[in-house]
Amino acid sequence: MSTRSRQTVLAFGLAGLLVDAVASHPAFAINKVTLFKVVSPQNEIVIGLTKAELAQMKGRTPEVVETALRGAGTLQVWQYGVRRGVSGVPEHAPVRKIEISADPDTHIEHYTSSLKVVSITDEIMTEAIQ
Repeated sequence: MSTRSRQTVLAFGLAGLLVDAVASHPAFAINKVTLFKVVSPQNEIVIGLTKAELAQMKGRTPEVVETALRGAGTLQVWQYGVRRGVSGVPEHAPVRKIEISADPDTHIEHYTSSLKVVSITDEIMTEAIQ
């Protein structure tokens, strides 16, 4: 096998690994969603915010999201919940669009999940196809 052929095979192999990494690891995805937990006296819910939404708030921390909520009075966000994906594996996915209101007793925390997090745009595209 010539050097050129080896380089071509190696290039295709690396390209395949890169595609697999992006597809199987949501942390590398372009439409990554960051999950937060909204804690109020009545309940706790998990919400997801996209990179674009966080960029509008000028930050990625719970404190920035809480400041944006208090400044606006309300925020429209996607509520997230656990469901079984197409392959039967549990995943966090958007459930519905909700509006949360600023309340002095409500605070926002980071929420980490060991499950795959479905991006909002992926979910909207899936619903449009069905």
